Amino acid sequence: MSNDTNESQILMSPSDVCALLDIKESTLRKYAGILKNAGYQFHVNEKGQRGYFNQDVIVLKRFIEVKKNRDMTLEQAANAVISWVKASNMSVSVIDKENENNRYSDDIKELKEIVNKQNELLKELVERMDNQQKYIDERLKKRDELLMKSLKESMETRKMIAAAKKEEEEEEREKKKGFWSRLFGK
Repeated sequence: MSNDTNESQILMSPSDVCALLDIKESTLRKYAGILKNAGYQFHVNEKGQRGYFNQDVIVLKRFIEVKKNRDMTLEQAANAVISWVKASNMSVSVIDKENENNRYSDDIKELKEIVNKQNELLKELVERMDNQQKYIDERLKKRDELLMKSLKESMETRKMIAAAKKEEEEEEREKKKGFWSRLFGK
């Protein structure tokens, strides 16, 4: 392994970078934020703290030079440095904002399609449930009508049975009456 590879993999703290570039930590945070917004990616640990490799220091130094020497805003300087990094083919992490936006727009389109499919499925399910409820209501109505019809028939049958029993009982009483009571109608 060469010295260049070892040196490029050394992770420096913000205070080390500030000492190298002769800037304040607040300025470093500001510049790093502007470069990040332009598409440059810095190393961040699990606690969210930035660390800087030699390549990052070179990019920051170039940013400071471009900012000082030209009449441009910080954002324009950051975009110029990002272009320089891409043109110089440095092995630095640069996020291509256009590709990132395209990726997100593809993801958004895919999510919209999924949501539309789910909405269609929900409409279909609601329609099925409505049809099922109508079917259940109709069946209950028919059952209730049949039940009422059966009850009426049952009541009529009972009345007829009661009337027949009453008639039988009267005939039985007539038979049991003696000769004289039949004769005199008592």
